[in-house]
Amino acid sequence: MKTVTILIGNSDDRLTQREWSDFVCMIGVAARHFSEQVHFFAPSPGTELWQNAAWVVECRPDQVAVLRDAVRELRREYRQDSAAWTEGETVFI
Repeated sequence: MKTVTILIGNSDDRLTQREWSDFVCMIGVAARHFSEQVHFFAPSPGTELWQNAAWVVECRPDQVAVLRDAVRELRREYRQDSAAWTEGETVFI
């Protein structure tokens, strides 16, 4: 299994509140659909100046690229220049 971290933001205020909510929801749908387990999800508090959200998921190796492509497509659909993506092996120490 691969551990994947996905981070999105709306620090440029390009998205309205409704669009941001929809974007977060759709990334969450993709994260749940293309991963075996969502270990963590958290958005920034609603009172913060900048809007961000993060997920940590566990994916089968054959689903990593599918999830990455889904995140890339949603990022484009919601007019975002980038989304942060980290993947690797989880090691218990």
